[in-house]
Order: sequence, then C-alpha cells, then structure tokens
Amino acid sequence: MLRAYHFPFEDLRSDEDMIAGNSLPWRIGEIRAYTPITRDAGDGETISQIGYRSSPTLWDAFLQADGPIACLVEVSEPISTEGDIETGFVQLSRERRLLAVRDLRSDLRLFACDCAERVLYLYEREFPGDDRPRRAIQVARDHACDRATAGELRSAWILAGSAAEGARCGGAAQCAAMSVWGSATERAEDAALTAIWPAGWVVADGKDAVGGGERAWQRTLFSRMIETAVSVARYADGAAVNAGVKLQSIP
Repeated sequence: MLRAYHFPFEDLRSDEDMIAGNSLPWRIGEIRAYTPITRDAGDGETISQIGYRSSPTLWDAFLQADGPIACLVEVSEPISTEGDIETGFVQLSRERRLLAVRDLRSDLRLFACDCAERVLYLYEREFPGDDRPRRAIQVARDHACDRATAGELRSAWILAGSAAEGARCGGAAQCAAMSVWGSATERAEDAALTAIWPAGWVVADGKDAVGGGERAWQRTLFSRMIETAVSVARYADGAAVNAGVKLQSIP
C-alpha cells in the first residue's frame, strides 16, 4: 500500500462512492475496495468510475479537491495516473484506507487571502483610493478566524466582484480583483482554488509578472502554511471532525 492524500466533501463522503450509490462517510481505519461502475447520466451520457482517487502530494490533492478536509490515506498500486503540474496529479486505485483527517477550512481561507493580497497592488495602482478589494480580504480573514459571519463574507464577495467588473477585462487590475473575489467565496476550498488562478494570469507592464513564478510562490506558501501544519497536526475521527473532540496524530 502507498501513502497518498485526497480532499473529500465536508462530511467525509467520497465522490467515487456516491457515483456507485454509496453515500456513507468514511471513518478512520476503514478500508474500501472499489468495483468499477458505469451509470446512465441521462441524455445519452454515461458516468464511469474505476477506482478511488488520490494524489502523491497534498498540493496535488488540493488542486483536485472536492471539499476542505485533508485526508492521509493508503492506497493499492495505482491502475492509472493522470493530470499535470498545473491541475494536479491524480491516481486511481482499487483499494483505499483512511488513516487520518484534518479540517482545513480556516487554513485554506487564510491561504487564499495571502495569495490575493500579494497581487492586490496591481488593482490599487490602477484604482488608487478604491479600498473595496482590501476590505473584502479583511472580512475573509475575519471569517476564517470566526470574527465575521457568513452574511458578512457574502457581502465582501459582492464587494470584490463589483470591483472586478469595473476593471478592464483581462487586465492586471481585474485579475487581482478576481483573486480577491475568489478569497471571499463561500466554500473555503473553492476560495483557495479561485484565488490562485487569477493571480497566475496577471500581466503587468506588458510582461508576464506572475505566471510560473507566482505559482511557485503559491506552492511555497502552501507548503509553509498548510503542508508543514498538517505534518505536525493532530487529527480526529472522521465522524467528529467538527465536534471539537480531542485529536489524534497521524502515524
């Protein structure tokens, strides 16, 4: 068995299982074997699934995340591998065992805010005095620390979106505002993913000011903020991730 990672939904249900008609959440120590399935999706379309998804690194798993819960798993020898450095590598295995979990909602939101704030100067350079994106980031940070409500977060999301709409389409300022807009998205995993992509598209002064260099910076930040924390973190039984129980360390 190989060690790997994946991000299931908040309630620890797996997308692969749900396709197969099994909606039971995973529990620590549980092992499941997957039977390949093809289902009718309607309108002549089908959905096929041949195994459980996982990724070799937490970063790759994050890029393929279904939810905000990081899982350390053991998987059988992969039967296929796909993906790339931009979208994340994912492998399919017939067996998966859940070893440990951690709720990363706050961590991912703060990661998103840092990514957005790093390119915010591009918006403020073009629109000096417009503090809507900066205020949106602050509310998103406060929400991650339980200092802002879901309603306040949504207001911040709308605020950042209005700033993006007023910027030149495809320009550096709009990309920066879109990154801020992403950081205030309702679901933390979507916030993180939506924040990193516009930041990677920024072009300033006719040069690729972000691109691969920005993604490398994001990768380093992810390692420092999340991978390092996860490697020394404490973990909970999957059924009690949100119940405030005493946590257990990953072996």
